[in-house]
Amino acid sequence: MTTIEIIKKLKSSTFVDEDNENYTLDFKLGLTDDELISLKSKFPSNRIADELLEILRETKGWEGYGLETAYFDSIDEFGFTELIPHSITLGHDGFGNVWVLEIKNNGDLGKIYYACHDPAVLVIYCDTLTEFFKSLVEFYENPGDNYLNDVHEKVVMDIWSTNPNTIDIAEFRKSNKELDTFLNEFPDDNWVVADLRNKTNKDGFAWGRFGSNQFTKRHPDELIWVIQKKKKGLLSKLFGK
Repeated sequence: MTTIEIIKKLKSSTFVDEDNENYTLDFKLGLTDDELISLKSKFPSNRIADELLEILRETKGWEGYGLETAYFDSIDEFGFTELIPHSITLGHDGFGNVWVLEIKNNGDLGKIYYACHDPAVLVIYCDTLTEFFKSLVEFYENPGDNYLNDVHEKVVMDIWSTNPNTIDIAEFRKSNKELDTFLNEFPDDNWVVADLRNKTNKDGFAWGRFGSNQFTKRHPDELIWVIQKKKKGLLSKLFGK
């Protein structure tokens, strides 16, 4: 099924939640041509990818169960540009956690991530919008046991406890000389690198591992993030600790 076919199925379906209550999704109207022209100006390179344009013409989103809000015109509302510079917020869970679609600098669609704030973890949720919508159908049809719940409830905790896909920057430099131009912005060893370049669904990293005042920077093109381990306070700077 295409993304539009899946959306039309969601529009016409009645589901049953975990309390055995029936519900439907409250879909919003699609955007007009004038609204799409206005929206394009907010996108990187003033371009909305064709697949997303087709969805926006069908609907700008919905409200309902699980993903309490899903708005496909929500360009850059995610806010954490140090993690994902440009994005569409595909859905909220009502607890401050979101599913976001990366928009690349040329307007192409990137991966879809699950961004959890407690614990502070970023997970590759899936590669395409079709995969994302299929996971929603699975969730609505089987709310107890599904891919979405597995990521939401188990995967983030596993990533937080094991802190995978990160390496001290000094060690990372040794085998990634082609990234020196970017890495040289971080001259000391008080940094770690999160590398998701060759990772797949359910892989991620604990972006908030080093506290709320950390500094994070994303590589402009690659799935690489540099994260400050710990900001030094005044006494630490004075006494070299």
